[in-house]
Amino acid sequence: MWVNQPVDHFNPSNTQVWQQKYYINDTFWDKANSGPIFVLVGGEGPASPMDVSGEYVINNYAQQFGAMVISVEHRFYGDSMPLPDLSVESLQYLTSAQALADFANFQKTVTAELGLEGCTWISFGGSYSGSLSAWFRLKYPSLIAGAIASSAPVNPVVDFFEYFQVVQNSIGPQCAARVQNVTNIVGGMLNTTKGRQQLQVMFNTCDPIVSDLDVATFMSELNDGICETVQYNYDNRPVVMNIPTMCDILLTGTTEEEMMAAFLKFYNIYNDAFGGGCTEVNYEALLYQMKDTDPFSEVAAARSWTWQTCIEFGYFQTGDSNNQPFGDYITLDWFLQQCQDLFGTTFTYPNIQWTYTNYGGSAIASSNIVFPNGSIDPWHILGVLETDIPSETTLLMNGTAHCSDLFTPSPYDLPDLVKTRQIEVEQIQAWLSGPTC
Repeated sequence: MWVNQPVDHFNPSNTQVWQQKYYINDTFWDKANSGPIFVLVGGEGPASPMDVSGEYVINNYAQQFGAMVISVEHRFYGDSMPLPDLSVESLQYLTSAQALADFANFQKTVTAELGLEGCTWISFGGSYSGSLSAWFRLKYPSLIAGAIASSAPVNPVVDFFEYFQVVQNSIGPQCAARVQNVTNIVGGMLNTTKGRQQLQVMFNTCDPIVSDLDVATFMSELNDGICETVQYNYDNRPVVMNIPTMCDILLTGTTEEEMMAAFLKFYNIYNDAFGGGCTEVNYEALLYQMKDTDPFSEVAAARSWTWQTCIEFGYFQTGDSNNQPFGDYITLDWFLQQCQDLFGTTFTYPNIQWTYTNYGGSAIASSNIVFPNGSIDPWHILGVLETDIPSETTLLMNGTAHCSDLFTPSPYDLPDLVKTRQIEVEQIQAWLSGPTC
């Protein structure tokens, strides 16, 4: 389904419109008894029919509360394209503020079209969309009665060096030491022509490793599997790997040859699960792909999200800390260079101060928001972990990962995760205590 939206909500003289995609599931909606509306606000990727048909706990809650479930796609992702390309000129209209205005206009429009006047709306989201869920309540409290903001990195930061620190803590000292050993071995090999040639063969690189930018690109590729295994550990989706399995593999052997073989085994398992192929190490080749302005290319979502990080969020996961096992190869300059190379030399630094001023960072002053975070999730550092506002609820779930509470329950859920969902249900009940439809 589709709804018309202005290209620019903040310029009345701009009359351009576009169509925003959304999905609805009214299977559980108790219209006769004033059932509420649960809306999953879109983030940095396409919306999917699965959003409203069982992948997320929002559907469980809908059945419990007799709610309609709606998933709204974010502008400049998936099929929701305000303009025909992803050029810098078009991406000027890709900001969190424009997205929030979309959601507000969507609420008003769909309410009128479907006859939902007086219904209570509650927003849900995880990660960036978790931030949007919280900001939706903050900026448009007359439209949204409450918000679940799972693993929401509401605090913008340019140099997010803490990310790797949490990864180290989450995998434990023994496994982290082994990753550090491998980093040191790879670093030594990168210092010689022969070593680089060996690495190129071992990791089946698409191109030779030549420049310092190539080195950072290569090391980022090697780190990704470990970081994503930690970030999504036991989140109740079918997964390739979890922390115990990963570390069991990595801790095999004691010699340098055995340690590298163990890491390569892990890397290949992870790489094969996501399509295999050669390892991208050429910085210029990576940038060439990301410069594609086709809104329906394979890298369209990556280009859009990179734009957002470059202009308003940062979130650049660097090695600028001694308390992490990945070395100092991935620098802030590497990320800022990407911003300049992709979007022009005027984009030199993300304007996180504007983002902080507009939303309040982790000191967000709103009401009726639940902020769940997982202790092993590297993103929890940027979330709301404590608050003095009585109607804001913070929940730090011991042992859980990124957005774990948003996924459907499992018999193996940890106690804190079970308790978090119980509290979310209690809060939703409280928000719905007033009149709905």
